[in-house]
Amino acid sequence: MKRLLILGLIVGTAGLLLFPAQPSVSDEADDIAFVGAAKCKMCHNKSSSGKFYDDWEAGPHAKAFEVLKDDEKKDPKCLKCHTTGYGMKDGFVSLEETEKMAGVQCEMCHGPGEKHIKSKKDNVIPHVWKPVEETCKKCHNEENPNWDPNRYTDADGNKTGFDYKQAVKKINHGAVFEAIGKKPPMTGDL
Repeated sequence: MKRLLILGLIVGTAGLLLFPAQPSVSDEADDIAFVGAAKCKMCHNKSSSGKFYDDWEAGPHAKAFEVLKDDEKKDPKCLKCHTTGYGMKDGFVSLEETEKMAGVQCEMCHGPGEKHIKSKKDNVIPHVWKPVEETCKKCHNEENPNWDPNRYTDADGNKTGFDYKQAVKKINHGAVFEAIGKKPPMTGDL
């Protein structure tokens, strides 16, 4: 019995060393405040660097809160995906308290912007995280009442409810990058 316990400890320790726990997307932002898309607009809506705010505002994510029915606008199951930073520091609380955080804004993909917006022009602090598939799948999954398991056809011809490679192209700010003569990054990150 003692040998099994020692062997278990050795194997467990080796596993932790070989495969350390990776922080989830939200873990990286626990102490950084959300600021709202209006703050992002100050720098990310210029002709010279791209009108990313206008691109977002014209898309479906900006209107995510508006599609909710009255009772859904108070339902935590809905708010976690139709608002920005719900349940996190300075994120959405209610329409009355934090209207500026309604809708799926820049920070839902790029992370809380407090440190980023406080950085200096000559030393810009990067966004808290890069948009990744894990971030999208927090809302684009089977729990979503509008989930359609046949929405996408993947590269192998299989039907799937969500295909990151196709979806990110829709939200990749591609037209904005094209307008300023730059190639969009692979993940849609700015």
